[in-house]
Amino acid sequence: MASHYVPVGRIAAALAVAVAIWAVARGAHEPRWRSISPGVEFTILRGEPYCRHGSADIAVLRVDPARVGLRVLHFTRQPDHRPLSLPEWQKRVQALAVFNAGQYYPDLSYMGMLVSGGEVVSSRPHPSFRAALVAAPDRGPQDAKVLDLDQVPLDRARDEWREIAQSFMLFDEQGRRRVKKTEQVAARTVVAQDRRGHLLVVTSEGGYTLWDFAELLQKGPLQLSHAMSMDGGHEAGLCVVAGRFRYGTFGRWTDNHPPDGAVPLPAVVAVMPR
Repeated sequence: MASHYVPVGRIAAALAVAVAIWAVARGAHEPRWRSISPGVEFTILRGEPYCRHGSADIAVLRVDPARVGLRVLHFTRQPDHRPLSLPEWQKRVQALAVFNAGQYYPDLSYMGMLVSGGEVVSSRPHPSFRAALVAAPDRGPQDAKVLDLDQVPLDRARDEWREIAQSFMLFDEQGRRRVKKTEQVAARTVVAQDRRGHLLVVTSEGGYTLWDFAELLQKGPLQLSHAMSMDGGHEAGLCVVAGRFRYGTFGRWTDNHPPDGAVPLPAVVAVMPR
């Protein structure tokens, strides 16, 4: 009877090489998170092929709402009553991170509902802005989340949360994009919630359309459930200071922008240690 030799060793070696190649390829696309403070992690993603102008780097700050707090800040509640740049806001409140809040009018009033520490800064809801970043509930454990205002009415949110910043939905839990497909390119700041309940602040260094940025985030490795867009363009930015770790991006991707961090912002959201 003829016998057949099965090269078990070679097969095992080939499988090991294949697994290693798969792991390397997968690792190239998986975020490499750096823990910078309890409950706060940071990574940089690449935005090719969606980036239209400037650096394709995208900063991502992932926070655990059970371990850090979020505060909405507005210049009218500050002693000097003046808008501050992101580095100035960070230094003022000693935050782990600060990023731009939603859009505002030429007179610096907030475009939508804004609540800071339980005090209403702007009481007029924006009818087409169907998302809100909320934090510090009146009752229950400390928490923060992105609300879809098609699912949770804003007046109910006002009764339940002491920090509210209203803006518009980028994509919802059903995966529907809630923005128009246009060719408007700008730096972007997005606040998203992942499937574990963490909040992620995503800020681009370069310019993207909103539609492309939504697609990038939905197809990316962050496991996002839904996301809202904050203000974009010159105002988009993120400033992180945690121990020796420093990072800043300030919506600058053309030579026409002012120096880094120089854009004064009337409203920001601060990530605070507990």
